[in-house]
Amino acid sequence: MPPFSFSDITGVAGIVLAVVLMVLDKAGKLKGHWLFVLLAVAGFMTLFIAIGNSWVMDAPLRWRVWRGALMFCIVVLTYSCIARWISPVPQTAKELVLSPAIKKTPSFLFVFGAPLGDNRSATWLMILRHYGPESAYNCNVNFYDDDRKNIEHLWLVRHPNTPFLPPGQFDESQKGLYVAEAEAEGGARNNFTWTPLDPNSQHYTVSISCRDGVFVEKWEVTRVNGTLRARIVVEHGAEWVKNHPDESPLVFKCEDPEFVSTVLATAIPTQRSGVITHPGWKPNYPVEVPMAIIDPNGNVQIASGIRQPDGSTRTDFGCWNILTKHLGDNPK
Repeated sequence: MPPFSFSDITGVAGIVLAVVLMVLDKAGKLKGHWLFVLLAVAGFMTLFIAIGNSWVMDAPLRWRVWRGALMFCIVVLTYSCIARWISPVPQTAKELVLSPAIKKTPSFLFVFGAPLGDNRSATWLMILRHYGPESAYNCNVNFYDDDRKNIEHLWLVRHPNTPFLPPGQFDESQKGLYVAEAEAEGGARNNFTWTPLDPNSQHYTVSISCRDGVFVEKWEVTRVNGTLRARIVVEHGAEWVKNHPDESPLVFKCEDPEFVSTVLATAIPTQRSGVITHPGWKPNYPVEVPMAIIDPNGNVQIASGIRQPDGSTRTDFGCWNILTKHLGDNPK
């Protein structure tokens, strides 16, 4: 067996190194500039066997130069192709590939509500509203009253030896709903009544899981100078945020200009605010927005317009328009 020269050993080691680098790249174990530095080293090592072999070195002088140049070009071209193959996809190409998924407007259900029977009612009607251009499927909607949850949390902090809340001491603080299918037309899909601790200062979190993804809703209500103002934000869930670090998780947001955020409740109020009223229609009863009633047929009716002194009808009520208008029809 002929002995291996230094050029042979170095060149074979360079080829082996190049193969190992390609495997590590595709396995995601080696990325960045070090990958290309080592690839350049492998290419330089390969030149030893490419130029130092007998086909080049034993040729006549005039052919030795041309054969050496040919082998040099082949090595450079080969390693250039490898470098191009393992190069990361340019940002513009990434955006092009991901754009259909990012720009698709999701369809899901969220919660929004209004005082029931009177604008200052102690009871609110919480309504499942549809968002998006298509039907929403297999929606689990978990509604949490942040004020009550905060009071529960503070109680557990003050009682570290008690892992559970005492039964009967606290009101219901959450509610879960499931909707198998909800079409885009119509908007509202379900409802339930809720009695906030303070109708003039409310805080809610809604966890939403539908076929189009997982979403988190934050909704607050504050009465400012006698008028209810709202802020609602719906964002993609944690897994979407993890998979799309360069994208905004915001799905939609509405905030009344006059809205003022308030702190969470820390104790159950000794005296509840809000009026107790019949949830149905009442003749000659003043209507304010927002406000919902239950008509004689059992259907929910939402106040959508108020007659002004000049005879016109006001229909723009900021975020409360969500109660009467469908959102998410146009793709982003």
